[in-house]
Amino acid sequence: MAGNFWQSSHYTEWILARQDIYLKRKPDLTVLTEEEYQKIMIFFANFIQAIGESMKVPQQVIATATVYFKRFYARSSFKCIDPFLMSPTCILLASKVEDCSLIVFQPYRPLTAYCAELNEDAILPLAWRVVNDSLRTDAALLYPPYLIAIASMHLACVMLQKDCQKWFAELSVDFDKVLEIMQLLLTLYDLWKDGYDEKKDIYSILEKMPKPKTNPNPAR
Repeated sequence: MAGNFWQSSHYTEWILARQDIYLKRKPDLTVLTEEEYQKIMIFFANFIQAIGESMKVPQQVIATATVYFKRFYARSSFKCIDPFLMSPTCILLASKVEDCSLIVFQPYRPLTAYCAELNEDAILPLAWRVVNDSLRTDAALLYPPYLIAIASMHLACVMLQKDCQKWFAELSVDFDKVLEIMQLLLTLYDLWKDGYDEKKDIYSILEKMPKPKTNPNPAR
């Protein structure tokens, strides 16, 4: 894979249009609401995070595994493969990919560089956590990593009440897209703020989730 994001398959093949994502989800959304679908994706992002942390793999590997998981289900229904099988498979694949330097671009590197340029030490730890939260949204499927990094920094500045508007204003980026990413994150935070209790709520949602046929009828 190319070392330059703009020449990579990540840019040419895996920055998807929002309408294409929803079109592929349509079969699952006949039995799930969009909010239930979002909660399922949050659950499996958390599941991948837990597996990765138990295996003591770097956050970069966990993020790559989560992106692989999202990419698969961006083009496939839950009926295709059980997500409980896909999750550890993505961790294994991400570990191998990182070992072979096959790059899946993540926001962490541009985030670190931008924060160093901004020279605000308090922003990086919080913005890093916001980047991790972005893995619970569709941001990785819709936007380049550097825009996710900028949106995460912007939210961190707001949370920390840091006035960095001059620095952001001098960036030559599409701020409409930055605002779209921030809205995805704020929608996620609103869901958590409204009292979503994953331990209590997820089981009934997973029961509704379309499932693959584990014992298909043999050919006759």
